[in-house]
Amino acid sequence: MKHTPLLLLTLVAASASAAAGAGSGLNYNRVEVGYLTNDSLKGFSVSATAELAHSGVIVSGIYADVDGKGAIAGYGGYETGFNLAYKFNVGAGDLAVGFGYLQGQFSASNGVATGEQKGFGLQYRQALGSSAEFTVGYQRVRTNIGELLVDGFGNVYLGSASANENIFSVGLRYNLTKNFDLSLTYAFTGSSAGGDALGLSAGFSF
Repeated sequence: MKHTPLLLLTLVAASASAAAGAGSGLNYNRVEVGYLTNDSLKGFSVSATAELAHSGVIVSGIYADVDGKGAIAGYGGYETGFNLAYKFNVGAGDLAVGFGYLQGQFSASNGVATGEQKGFGLQYRQALGSSAEFTVGYQRVRTNIGELLVDGFGNVYLGSASANENIFSVGLRYNLTKNFDLSLTYAFTGSSAGGDALGLSAGFSF
């Protein structure tokens, strides 16, 4: 029997924009479109991030349309979420402390599974010259979901699960121009939360 989680950790890609610092020169007012995948799900996302009136408070929101992989290929769903963080300038870069929330639905032929994910995290962001930057992050997340379970005959039915996970992430961004960039993120994630997650995105800063 395969236990397939509902929630893809798209929050990792969103929170890659959640750490700015006064004096760092890093801009966090940004919108992006991206592609995300892990062992169980794949999909496209749209997200936006903004600093509120130069206060140090960073708010991010995300929407993702996802499809199942492997045993649940052919099923689909969506996820929406937000991240709220406060930024500090730390040496050459920025450190943010934040809280994230993600919820979603994943439909099968016999019903709809729903779930939510909450987590606290830290992320460090630093420029590498004028054209590139990197991020490293840690999140402690709690996932409460109604799972889609697949038995040995390929039948899909609903179950439930709850799990805590430590998630470590890295990211690299290349600035094509002052406003346009390409980003790559990778999250090291346990199997109970879908396995390691890869994110690719194109962004516009304003």
